[in-house]
Amino acid sequence: MSVTDILREFAFPARSVTVMLSALFIFLMIKFALWGGLMGLFLMFLVLPSLFHYLMRLLDARSRGEQPGPLDAEDLMWYHAPWRLFMIVQLVFAGYALWTFGGLYRLPGLLVTGAVVAAVLPASLAVLAITRSPLQSLNPQAIGNLIGRTGASYWILPTYLLAAGMVLRWLSAEGLSGFFLDLFGYYLVLVFFSLTGAVVQPYNLHEEVDIYEPVEPEAEVVEERLLQERNNVLSHAYGFISRDNRRGGFAHIESWLREDPDPESAWPWFFDQMLRWENKFPALLFGQSYVSQLLAHGEETQAVKVMMRCRLHDAAFAPLADDLQAALQAAEKSGNQQLADFLRSRV
Repeated sequence: MSVTDILREFAFPARSVTVMLSALFIFLMIKFALWGGLMGLFLMFLVLPSLFHYLMRLLDARSRGEQPGPLDAEDLMWYHAPWRLFMIVQLVFAGYALWTFGGLYRLPGLLVTGAVVAAVLPASLAVLAITRSPLQSLNPQAIGNLIGRTGASYWILPTYLLAAGMVLRWLSAEGLSGFFLDLFGYYLVLVFFSLTGAVVQPYNLHEEVDIYEPVEPEAEVVEERLLQERNNVLSHAYGFISRDNRRGGFAHIESWLREDPDPESAWPWFFDQMLRWENKFPALLFGQSYVSQLLAHGEETQAVKVMMRCRLHDAAFAPLADDLQAALQAAEKSGNQQLADFLRSRV
């Protein structure tokens, strides 16, 4: 990893408008909670999970070479993607180790423990993001394998952690305190998670880290569990949509689709289920996203079928404006002249 790459990742949270606005919202909400007395405790309970969710989303996205999405409603929920919240246990354990050995052995104990934590914590967090398994994130073999695969690049992370800690301590000793020191420290945390993902990304560790596979349940059990989870997501989304919060409902479904182990079957499943609702309009809106997804993956025949199903319920149905040209080409290739003529009138 070159110096240019490190500097680019250091600036990434500030260069990405999505990350900057999402992170700033979380920071300000936490500040309000700290100033809010008893009401602040309630606000902190609501806001705190979003911090851990978003930090892990940032690490996960950067480890895949992707741009993290904006903060969404699920990030405020303690029960959503609970594997991300295991980071709390890791940080508490690291803090307890520093406090204990610092108390027993003073400065030498604090320095040695800090070095060990700085050496192990980035790898543990990366394994957690890759495997989504709290147990594997504590597995010494998995942590060692990740460090071995990333090689010399990995040691950028412990060096960064120690340097960031020293800089913050120096600024505090120089008299900088309060809001601006907290904001700068928060930015350094964002950089750490972004940099950890960037160090992991070139090695394709989502596929290559050697972690023992757990014993898989029977296929029928897996399918039953997946169906139950999809039904839960759909019911939750229906609750949003039935209260005229379509954005929240679709955001909930799309968030699940990013997590679904079989998105190719998940998209048509949600579309079919929504068409069974008494009000077909939400299904047609979802159909536009589904058509966009199919066209983006070159599945033109299936996209034409979805458009025809939507037009059975609303003859005025049309894909999203950005997809009209691709949809027209798909209709022409399939020989569906009626659909092609209609789409041509909308281009």
